[in-house]
Amino acid sequence: MINLIIYRFSLLNKAKAQQVLNFYNEEDDLLDTMNDFCSHIHKNIRGYSDSLGKSRTFTLTDVQKKDMDKRIITGYFDSAYTGENGKIKDGKTNVLKFDISKNDLFSKDFFFLIHVPKNSKFGFLIVQKKENHGVKMVFENAFNNFMRLKGVSNYFLQLRQAPPRYFIKNFLEFGKLKEFRLIESSLKSSVDLINIDLGREERIFKLNSSLNDVQYLKDVLVKLFNSFSPTDEKIPFLNKGEFDEIAFVLGYGDASKTFYIKNQEKIRSNIDVTNLVEFEDGEATTDSLIKISLELINFAA
Repeated sequence: MINLIIYRFSLLNKAKAQQVLNFYNEEDDLLDTMNDFCSHIHKNIRGYSDSLGKSRTFTLTDVQKKDMDKRIITGYFDSAYTGENGKIKDGKTNVLKFDISKNDLFSKDFFFLIHVPKNSKFGFLIVQKKENHGVKMVFENAFNNFMRLKGVSNYFLQLRQAPPRYFIKNFLEFGKLKEFRLIESSLKSSVDLINIDLGREERIFKLNSSLNDVQYLKDVLVKLFNSFSPTDEKIPFLNKGEFDEIAFVLGYGDASKTFYIKNQEKIRSNIDVTNLVEFEDGEATTDSLIKISLELINFAA
């Protein structure tokens, strides 16, 4: 299965104002800066530790390619981590070829495409999804550290999920409501006159598709999703009160997607493109990955 994750990025100054990407700093083109960054991480492997204490590395498999006409940079990230024992065996004979220890780096390569359009404050990063190999945080941190190394400390990159509009539309229009959650960010209680923060409260409602009210509930949630204003602090829901967040899960085809009424940027943007790319020796071809990535960007822009 080939899944692609779509991120939209912006470059902010210290006042958090978005910059025109091909003319930030009043002269520099972010496409060139991104290309320099890719060359840097190819030559300088980034090492770090994740939240589980595993050692990780982040680099490029090979030198990236830049296409000025399409304003894209393409290549393959190389992500690796330690902490797992394993064995490499011959696929035909099952004979042991190599033991993997917890100190060995387990590495995977995965496709990426960076698009920096002209006269825009938004660009796109598309990354092939690989299990246990996240990109968002390490890419952001690595790029912002690179900018500081260049002596440019007044700009920073920010990545956000960017699911294509048609993808969202299909789920909202044709998806079946599976569950919804009513969320209070902070629940306070008074014990012996001392306020104690009991943390977040979630009320989860799992639904049977045969119930008569499921479509009605879905219509209410979708209407809230489409009409929510960022200035609204609370979300009213029927006669149940007002909430800090409401999340709901829709099933469409073989996939399920969680939607957030307030924090819509949390909606995951991974798209299964297995049936849309070409394969050679069991691997998706780079040309077909580039082609479908550019099509997805047109839908997400």
